[in-house]
Amino acid sequence: MPHDLVLVCAGADAAEARQTGLPLLHLCLGLRENGRLDRLNLTDRQPGCYLGVADLGLARAAPPAVCDQLLSECAGAGAAGLLADFERDTPPVRDFLAALDQAAHEAGLPLFVPVSRADDVEHAFVLADTAVSGGSLSDYFAGLCDRYGERVAASLSRVSRDFCLPAPDSEGVPLSDTDRDALRERTGAQVFFSRELCARYFTYMDADGAGHFVLFDDPDTLRAKRSQLEELGVSRFFALWPDAAGLFDDLNPE
Repeated sequence: MPHDLVLVCAGADAAEARQTGLPLLHLCLGLRENGRLDRLNLTDRQPGCYLGVADLGLARAAPPAVCDQLLSECAGAGAAGLLADFERDTPPVRDFLAALDQAAHEAGLPLFVPVSRADDVEHAFVLADTAVSGGSLSDYFAGLCDRYGERVAASLSRVSRDFCLPAPDSEGVPLSDTDRDALRERTGAQVFFSRELCARYFTYMDADGAGHFVLFDDPDTLRAKRSQLEELGVSRFFALWPDAAGLFDDLNPE
């Protein structure tokens, strides 16, 4: 049975993450504008890993053989699943994901696509981010589960962003942990926990008198997010490394 937690990492981080014994996601494949499949030779792929294929600007119909090539790559690596990192809503992308979805389903290979492309597939898992900045994390995923059932998977990533109030968008300004801690100390802000967002936050006023809302995660909030989503029936998770280091009991190396 595939493990319910997959670590997403690259480069030197892979060696450290591998010590956890958890499967890794290798983003080692890409689909070019002309539909040609690019491969990055990875010597450290292990059975039970997950392979990722990225959209490198697909602009025309991908050759039918590409799906077979991707399945062959997965079989050769002993991969437990495939993630198609395609966000763009274009006819070539929609057609490719529909074809890959059917091919992976017939091969019995779990396929994961971003939740933004959920309507392009019938069988694949839809991967949604837990770093929400508004509404309710539980309500958001409950709605996804109502629509897609057991096909919902979650991406556990740490958010750390500064929003000027009223917030013009849901993106905010990214803050490093160091900058955020320095800002909190400088302003004397008190940190609170948002049950709706399942994240920590504090507020402050800048030199121009504008209000700010800083939203961020730490190990405790990511554990809480995973627990909250498991109660909704979500059982597949991807987590960024090294952000995920030490967050879960099953990440401790033996």
